[in-house]
Parts: sequence; structure tokens; C-alpha cells
Amino acid sequence: MKFSKIIGLLIAFVQLVSAVALILGMHTMLGVFATALPSGEQEIDIQFTDPVIIPFTLTPTNNGYLEATMEVSVGMVIDGVKVVSDSATVTIPPGSIAPVELELFISQADAQEYFQEGVDLQWETDISVTTLYDLISFSNHMVIEGGSQQ
Repeated sequence: MKFSKIIGLLIAFVQLVSAVALILGMHTMLGVFATALPSGEQEIDIQFTDPVIIPFTLTPTNNGYLEATMEVSVGMVIDGVKVVSDSATVTIPPGSIAPVELELFISQADAQEYFQEGVDLQWETDISVTTLYDLISFSNHMVIEGGSQQ
């Protein structure tokens, strides 16, 4: 067998393995991202204690074949200024669920000011999912308008 034929077969094998790894990585990454986001209309159950606690729960599921790492942060933005935020990083093995609990803490006095009508309140969320030794990644930045209900 010629040396050039061996090199050609080796290159074809590497390309095949790369394509399979890409498909498995994309399946894992998109699956984790899709299950991390709550679907439908969600209501935030704010605990009006002192300090006020605003809890967020995500339940990303990894139905893929590779381990995935998810980084998530959520913050509250008032009149263009981020006043409070929380973040977490979880590693999710294949076939597993990894609940993520985030909590924003605000003093009761600040909460009364922030949750009145007319205040420009936004929720800012960043989600990043990586897999295959950080070779495949996806991130999304979302800003959601929200404030007091009338």
C-alpha cells in the first residue's frame, strides 16, 4: 500500500470522527439549552421578607451522549443599571438532570422602590452551554421586560 493512500485513509478517518463528534456535541448542547429555559408564561414567586428573595429555578436535562457544562446568570436591571445578580455553573453528565437554584436578594426598602408602577424594570439572563472539552459552545443573552402588574 502506498504511503499516500495511507495518509488519505487517515485523513478520511479523522474527518469522519470529527463529523460524528460535531453531531454528538451539537445534540448535547442544544438539548441542554432547550430544557434549561422554562416554557410558556412564567410567574416569579417573590418572597416579601427582609431581605426580599426572588427565586429562579432551572432544570436543564442532558439527553445527549456527552457531558455538558452550563453557566447561567440572572440579574435585575432598574432604569438601565443592574442592581442585583446571581450566577451558577453546573456540569451535567449524559442522561442526567441538574437543577439550578438562583436567588436575588434585595432590601425591603429597595424592593418597594423597584416594584412600583412606572419603574423601568428588566430581567437580564445569560445562558452558556459548552461540551466536548469546550470545543462546542452556545450562549444567549436575553433581556425580558417585567415589572409590577396592574
